[in-house]
Parts: sequence; C-alpha cells; structure tokens
Amino acid sequence: MEDLLLYTHSDIRWIKSVTRNQGESWAYMEYNIGDTFPLNFSKNPKWYPTNYLKAEPREIIALFQSLKTSKDEPGGWYVTHLVAPVDNRLGKVDLASHPYTRTVALVAKSSNPVLLDHDQWSLYKCSRGQVCNIKTIERRSGKDFSIQEKQKFIWNLFDRIDPDLINSIPLNENDLFDYDDKGEEEGADRTLHRLHKLKERKPGIIKKAKEKAIREHRLFCEVCLFDFEKEYPELGKGFIECHHKQPIAKGGVRKTKIEDLAIVCANCHRMLHKRDKNGNYLQVEDLRMLINKM
Repeated sequence: MEDLLLYTHSDIRWIKSVTRNQGESWAYMEYNIGDTFPLNFSKNPKWYPTNYLKAEPREIIALFQSLKTSKDEPGGWYVTHLVAPVDNRLGKVDLASHPYTRTVALVAKSSNPVLLDHDQWSLYKCSRGQVCNIKTIERRSGKDFSIQEKQKFIWNLFDRIDPDLINSIPLNENDLFDYDDKGEEEGADRTLHRLHKLKERKPGIIKKAKEKAIREHRLFCEVCLFDFEKEYPELGKGFIECHHKQPIAKGGVRKTKIEDLAIVCANCHRMLHKRDKNGNYLQVEDLRMLINKM
C-alpha cells in the first residue's frame, strides 16, 4: 500500500453483512475513521478461503447490518461502514462462530446510520456474511440502478469520510525553524494505523523538506514546475506536497532524510503513484522526461 490513497465512490466494489448479538446492537462502532481492525468471517467451509479473500487491498467493502427494532432504533437494514483490506492475508482468532479475519482500514463511518427504504432496496442477495459484488444490491421495483448509481448512493450515505487521504501539509512561514537534516525514523508498525499511511510517518521531516525548499526559493513541483503561490496568490502560499522516492510501505523502519523526499504538485504526485503498462511506478526523473517529450 502506497503513501497516497485517494478513495472515490468507484472504489466501492463489495458489500458484506455483519452482526453483533444477533442484531441487538451495532457491530464495529468502537473503531474510528483511519483505524484498522480485524473483520470477522464465519467458519462456513464452502466460502473459505475464496470468498474471504475476494476483495483486494484498496477495494472498498460496504458493511451493512440488520438491526432488530428497539426503543432507540427502528429495525431494518443499515449501511454503517466502508472498509478496505490492507493486505491479502487471512487471519484466525479464537472465536467459535467467526474464527477467520481480514485486517481492514476504516475509510468511512456513519455517525447516524440511515435506515434503508425497504420498499426501494433489497439486500437479500447480500446475506449470510459473504463478500458479495456491489451489483447484488437490487431495486425492488422499476428499472434497476447501474453499478455506478449504487456506488454513489452508498458513498452519499456517509457524513464521515476520512479527510486526511493525501499527504498535503500546508506550511505556515511563521512556523519556520532551523532544520537539522539528521533524518527521522519512519515506517514503524502501529497497532492502529492511519488509513493513508499504514506505516507510521513523521510529519516533521516533510515540514523540514518544505522549509528547505522555501529557503532555496524552489517551492515548486520538481516534475512540472507548478507553483501553487503563483497560481493561487495567498491561498497557495507555502502549499506543496512531498513524495517519498522510496515508498515508506516497503523496507520496514528506516531513517528518512530530506533528500529522500521530492517536492511535487498534487497532479504529479498522483501520477507517481500510478503504475505504467508494465506495472511499475515512475521515478521523478522518469515522469519529468515523459512530460518534456509531450
């Protein structure tokens, strides 16, 4: 998993039912956006392991739960979480009914879950805890919605989607300080990872890289030369992104120095995290040459 993740509604590929206390209470509500946690699966041998591993890392699974009617909530279907697996590994826990797990990151969580209109939507084909394709959601009457319409509908149910999906830290020049390029240790595993990191980062080294660029009058994209302050006066002052030349998700704990970071704009940053036709990521120099040939 790379250090840049930009999720959109089109990343919602799957849907899965979850339950706690036979629908008497909410499941997984103890976790916050950006946390990772083990998503449980039942021990049904017909589904193991092909169904449990259907969703690839980064692909979003919408979790829904069927809640029983109580004094606080009406019964029915609620879509409550958007999660994404962090790897392709299957875990196992000491839980008789649901012993298998996938580690997932919490992309979005509904603070006030919306009861789905039972007359309009059917989730019967998504039952029994399997990971099902998003197309299995059905409209009860009239023309069925397209997959994109279903993805947008689910995405819009959430009022709490992680806003910190991109490594963009504006720099206030009043906060400038003398930098000491001894490097900072990054990459240590955390019990609960931030979604867009999955490996612990130190924002200090990014701030120092930006400070150094300001001192050297080169706070513009190293690839395309885009300057935020020139294009967006005042608003873009001190704004740029930093790209880890060596992905932080690889190689474990290590020292990251200023020279290990590239100053780039948002567009070029995105392209540096997009694989080419051979499945490789471009280096800064490669992307610069590609642009210059156009």
